[in-house]
Amino acid sequence: MANIDMSLDDIISKETRRAPGGGRRAPGVGATRSTRATAGARERAAPYQRGGRPARQGSSETDHMANASVVDVANSSHPTLKVKSESKPNTVAGAICNVIREARGSSLSVLATGPTAINQAIKAIAIARKYLLEEATPVDLICAPVFEQDVRAGSNVSFELTKSFKPVLREPLEEDLTAKEKTDVFKLAGAIAGRIRDGEDVAVTTKGPIPVLVVVKAIATAQEYLAQEGVSLKFVASIVDLENPELRDATSTYLHFAIVPHK
Repeated sequence: MANIDMSLDDIISKETRRAPGGGRRAPGVGATRSTRATAGARERAAPYQRGGRPARQGSSETDHMANASVVDVANSSHPTLKVKSESKPNTVAGAICNVIREARGSSLSVLATGPTAINQAIKAIAIARKYLLEEATPVDLICAPVFEQDVRAGSNVSFELTKSFKPVLREPLEEDLTAKEKTDVFKLAGAIAGRIRDGEDVAVTTKGPIPVLVVVKAIATAQEYLAQEGVSLKFVASIVDLENPELRDATSTYLHFAIVPHK
């Protein structure tokens, strides 16, 4: 397997010809009420400038293949991008879009280690998904989290992205689960699995690096709970503006994980 974990800023700066654009709580989960997305969500998630930002001189993201391009990544046997804590979601989103367009196959791996990098990766996946859904032939990005170590101790995760031509359309609901920094991963996983068994649509809304890591671990753990039942879990990510119950008459930006079960 050829993993090309290079500077994403370098990838984007080399590629100028194509660019992006083309609840109810479980125990210990936290029951922040999620309301419908505001109009500001669409504005906040609007496509960014085509071509991404050029690489900064002396960028700390320089990695193994500084001379590689999006085409190099896309044409590898297993296209892989690596996200770091300082990676910019918009730049990473551009790389994801371009690799998805150029890749011979239908999948892409996005690697991230640690809460901040994972948070940046999910934001990037959500932005890339929005770009691709707005194209003439809409493409959705279905994501499966795969941890390299035991989910209890590790934070090295590979987000396995698969193209889908059947978009998953979900809006935030008051019944969505939520997660905070102290949310128990296993209780949240149990809540996800329980709703899946009941045939319900399941989604989780959260914000911040630690809560995002909690959600990603919970989805992976719920997958383990359901494996013997022949159910696999994936998700689609969105960036949404929702009313914040902790702030009077104010909205905040959240990440929305809509769970997609497969049998």
